[in-house]
Amino acid sequence: MKFLEKINTVLNKCALAIAGGILVFMILLTFANIVLRQVWVPVRGTYEIMGFAGAVLTAFAMGITQKKKEHIRVDILFNKFPGKIKKILSAINAGICCAFFFVSGLYVAKKAYTLYEAGEVSETLRIAYYPFTYAVAAGCFLLAAVLLSDMLLAFSKDVNK
Repeated sequence: MKFLEKINTVLNKCALAIAGGILVFMILLTFANIVLRQVWVPVRGTYEIMGFAGAVLTAFAMGITQKKKEHIRVDILFNKFPGKIKKILSAINAGICCAFFFVSGLYVAKKAYTLYEAGEVSETLRIAYYPFTYAVAAGCFLLAAVLLSDMLLAFSKDVNK
């Protein structure tokens, strides 16, 4: 269990570092586009680049956000349950979400392969779609791994008590 936690931590910290770099790039691109729009011509393809970067940024941030429990959740009813019921419901929720994001990752990866085979490129800059699509699939798999760890952790705590 600790091995899975350690792998999750390392992979998600790497993904977070990449996401942070992408965010800095997006800020600089936005700044450059605003300045160049005022004095000359805007950066060509900014809309496409921001779309690709935003997708990868979001996908790579999902796992670490789940790991740190920083997602928004409404738990008005959930807080009324006793501790053991909360753990069971949390484990069930993590399991369902893990399955959902694992299957989502598979389908997104399948779509990326289809885009690769078709040679799909963006309209303005002619950038291939598939690397970004594979990155989104990787983000889904990272989130699924964190959710699997959450589910196993919830069950292991119940076994120890």
